[in-house]
Amino acid sequence: MRGGVTAAVMAMVGCGMAAAQSQRTVPPAIKAAREALAEKHFQVAKEMFAAYVKQHPGDIDGEEGIGDAELGMHEYEAAELQYRSVVAQSPRFWLAHKNLVIVEAALGRWGEFDREREVLRGARERGDPGISARESDVIDSFDVRGEHWIVREYYEPVGRSLTRYNFEYFGPDGRVREYVSLESADAARHVDVGGEVRIGDPKATVPESSLHIKDFALNYYTTKGHGTVRTYPKGEPSYERVRADVMRWLGTQPAE
Repeated sequence: MRGGVTAAVMAMVGCGMAAAQSQRTVPPAIKAAREALAEKHFQVAKEMFAAYVKQHPGDIDGEEGIGDAELGMHEYEAAELQYRSVVAQSPRFWLAHKNLVIVEAALGRWGEFDREREVLRGARERGDPGISARESDVIDSFDVRGEHWIVREYYEPVGRSLTRYNFEYFGPDGRVREYVSLESADAARHVDVGGEVRIGDPKATVPESSLHIKDFALNYYTTKGHGTVRTYPKGEPSYERVRADVMRWLGTQPAE
């Protein structure tokens, strides 16, 4: 049932590493290893990072790189150990925490999944450097009906419907074909989407009063229409529950 790490996830890993290094000179060996990682030569990248760490024991960028390569090869248990080593050395290395979220989702360890998200939430609430409340995190991926779905979490609800989670399916052309969103039920009722499949603008200004959503809805949007999968009138449900509801609903839909 578990899908592989997608290009979107690996792109996020690469961007995060670049951001983490924006104020430091990147050694040529690390740069070359990252290039191999970006080209999805995961085993080669792992060997290159490992060789660097052997020469520079405890180097955090090399350790993170090994974890990223293992994540790319779906070696989730090994990647988890690498990322745990990184955060033990540098508790505020946020990229490692973000990647642990992906790993724990892949392993179905929802308690650890929630704990890592809580670490990131706390950092955002404190305004810690190196992490933003306005960014989205890729937190999961899975396959249903032969389609690969990516899940994004928005710490601050964004867009026209105050979205918390987007379950996104991309077509061969790289464009979003359909998505399912956990969002404000009230805000969604007032959105005119027509036949358009367009995810809300993350840069949209969200009133502070709108961040405390009282009732949620799981809504789907495709090129053929949109509607509601189910509602959650008592407040925000756990991600694990939402994920199960999405997968159950997708499994009942006819293939295109």
